[in-house]
Amino acid sequence: MSWWWAALAGLGAAGFSARWHWWRPRQEGAPVLMYHQIREDTENTPLPKLRVRPGKLAAQLDYLQGHGWQGISLGRALGPDRPAKAAVLTFDDAYQDFYDTAWPIIKQRGMSATVFVVTSQIGGANLWDAGKGIPTAPLMSREQIQDLAAQGVEFGGHGHEHVDLTSLDDAALAQNLAACRDRLSDILGQPPKVFSYPYGSFDHRVRHAVKAAGFTAACSTRPGMLSAASDPLAIGRIIVKRSDTGLDFSLKLTRAKSRW
Repeated sequence: MSWWWAALAGLGAAGFSARWHWWRPRQEGAPVLMYHQIREDTENTPLPKLRVRPGKLAAQLDYLQGHGWQGISLGRALGPDRPAKAAVLTFDDAYQDFYDTAWPIIKQRGMSATVFVVTSQIGGANLWDAGKGIPTAPLMSREQIQDLAAQGVEFGGHGHEHVDLTSLDDAALAQNLAACRDRLSDILGQPPKVFSYPYGSFDHRVRHAVKAAGFTAACSTRPGMLSAASDPLAIGRIIVKRSDTGLDFSLKLTRAKSRW
């Protein structure tokens, strides 16, 4: 019956390899991790994957520390003092739960992060999700953004309106980006340098407009690492999902993703 056990072991190994792609080659560079909301509940949202539990975030940051990684902002990762083993922490949309829940967890571990802001909705809610069945959630206020900026959190643009920038004509695109830049400049006392494309959507025209608006780096949602060869206006990121296991997370740090 040894052949039977060998067959079972082979099937098990194949299933393991199909679920967790440990066999992917390691990639050079720093992982840029992408989070959205940090909260316990899902409230019947059709996108529960974007709500990472606070305990899981804490465990992930503990894993980073325990394995010699430093959690840093995107701006620092792009500068000359990037640690040898850096993991970039980014949060899209500037939900209030970053202020209430995520930041205390990050700060307690001596780490930092970058938060991308939808400037027309500062102090408001994720109205761009209306009609999609996604519950509304509060976004950070001007005062909260200023408080965190004083503590070392980096803030970047995520558009003035959370729209697919590739759908805008040239005038509307320039207006959206300028309004985003100017609103953040007013709040922060200096112009923002980093940006995140809403929905991850961009093309050559949008990339050029983002650069023309004064942003020197921009993140996509395409998997990839930040390396010397990276296009600074098309930086790859690694989505962290609610369902990620510890193995998923560890693989993403070195392989950019853990499964198809």
